[in-house]
Amino acid sequence: MKKILLFGCAIVATILSNAQACSDVFISEYVEGTFNNKAIELHNPTDAPIDLGAGQYKMGRQRNGAGDPMLLDITGIIPAHGTRVFVLDKQNPDGVDLEVPVAVELAAAADTFVNPIYVETNSPMYFNGDDAFVLGKGTATLLDIFGKLFEDPGDGWYVPGDPNTAWWTVDNTMFRKSTVDQGVATNPAVFDPSLQWDSLPANTFDHLGWHDCVCGAENVKEVAAASEFTLFPNPLTDGQFALKSSDEMVSFTVMTADGKIIHSEKLNGNTRNTNVALPKAEAGIYIVEVAFADGTTSHRKILAR
Repeated sequence: MKKILLFGCAIVATILSNAQACSDVFISEYVEGTFNNKAIELHNPTDAPIDLGAGQYKMGRQRNGAGDPMLLDITGIIPAHGTRVFVLDKQNPDGVDLEVPVAVELAAAADTFVNPIYVETNSPMYFNGDDAFVLGKGTATLLDIFGKLFEDPGDGWYVPGDPNTAWWTVDNTMFRKSTVDQGVATNPAVFDPSLQWDSLPANTFDHLGWHDCVCGAENVKEVAAASEFTLFPNPLTDGQFALKSSDEMVSFTVMTADGKIIHSEKLNGNTRNTNVALPKAEAGIYIVEVAFADGTTSHRKILAR
């Protein structure tokens, strides 16, 4: 029987996790776009924040179905019923060939950039639609698998019986169906991507940063609120951007990706448009949170270059 060295000790590829529904992190989105546009979104379906670093979470790919998965230690906090987006660290605007930067829209959606340098034996985020991708915790807990371990599907996985859908996991954005409440902790006999995943066209990034899941209603409320304001431009131009909403905004806060507040402002009544200046904003990802007169809040990411 084949075995894999996943999290520091050998475990059988078909190991069953003890995780229960809505109890631990799973993969909620898989972005395999053109060039270096690659991202993984993780979802926390529980009622409490999860510290990935403290839990020793790891993720990465098994290249072409062979060898041990190449794993990346990941850090960051995922809020209750929230997400965290990991994007391949290609940000040099002058990059060419293998260093072509990710799309600005994808960079703006990132919470964490990872794996900047490609090494054949250590390239966990350089998946191409034909690599199984795993999420684990601690020394031997397998939480989720995208694809099938020890299988090279050729061009990519497709719906069984319909090889014309071989593009399903290649040059596509895939997000978990809202009915899925935990990861796949058993290596499947057959990977049918249509059972748990929906797909979007290549280089579609506007589904990142939120996930609709049966495990909790809070995230559904946040998604609805997210449409209530827009940012422009994104990425920032000289630290200047505008907030616009069809609903009355009462305040807004700008935070760094790790939660440090760099600007907060109360707004006059009936405010639906306002300009913001952050001349000292360093390059990076920021969170803009807006509070509305009806008591709801919403947030969006913005990129400063």
